[in-house]
Amino acid sequence: MSNYKIINSFNIKQVLVLLLAPALMFSCAEDPAKSNKLQDEKQDNQEVVKEKNSKLLEISGKVFSIPSPIQTAFLLKEVGTSYQADILNPTANASKYATKSAKALNLGIYGADLGYATIFDNTEDAISYVAITKKISGELGITNLFNAKMMQRFEANIGNQDSLLAMVSDAFKSADQYLKNSKQDDIGVLILAGGWIETLHFASTLAKSTKSEALKNRIGEQKITIKNLINLLLPYQDKEEVASLINQLNELKDIYSGINYEYTYVEPETNPNTKTTIIKSKSTVVMTEAQLKTISDKISEIRSSII
Repeated sequence: MSNYKIINSFNIKQVLVLLLAPALMFSCAEDPAKSNKLQDEKQDNQEVVKEKNSKLLEISGKVFSIPSPIQTAFLLKEVGTSYQADILNPTANASKYATKSAKALNLGIYGADLGYATIFDNTEDAISYVAITKKISGELGITNLFNAKMMQRFEANIGNQDSLLAMVSDAFKSADQYLKNSKQDDIGVLILAGGWIETLHFASTLAKSTKSEALKNRIGEQKITIKNLINLLLPYQDKEEVASLINQLNELKDIYSGINYEYTYVEPETNPNTKTTIIKSKSTVVMTEAQLKTISDKISEIRSSII
């Protein structure tokens, strides 16, 4: 059985947009030791790169590191994959989601789908996913996510990716504020989980067809993230749907236990003129073909139980 030894030296420009669904559902606190060079770039929804492509989330006094879903969409485009609508959750499925937990998980999934469609400039699908996220968020009581004015702005800016992403960011920031004010952290955590599951589904599905080492490396990095995600969900395990999801994620975590992942931090280089950062840190993942397939199969199983 062959092994993949994937060494990813981030010595090319990578962009992490400070936006979009699940990752923005919580108060975010940057690590000051690694983000002091990025503070000036964080205004007005400008594009920034965060070390390790992640956010530090502070919830109930605890800090967790969870990657933003949008980074995987950028990576998928960067490695040369083409847009594939069939890997997204069909908007027609939305009528099936009856419980708040199901709606929240799938709002996260649809948010990731919206990011994917927007990054790949598929404006027709992006508009469809804006509409469905508006519908589900309204059913959850988040009525200010995409109002009529926002929808008009979105359609008026078709073809302008930066503007579209900034508008999505603004919308989900409003949702973030609503959830914090109404003390619905459980809904926010499930939205986050849905987005993470969908983007791992993207990566694992396309890694099999592209044989991209960068995608395999991104999959391996989730060995750390899944532990954080489970910890975020644990306070809400009294809910049957959440308990079931935790059990499934623990099974996935067990699969990850056999994967060797190492990360070495190297100081990034920031260009204040172009507002970009060149990441030079290195991560190493060693996984077998069988492990990659098992992860892909398991995340597909988890996703299927949600959508």
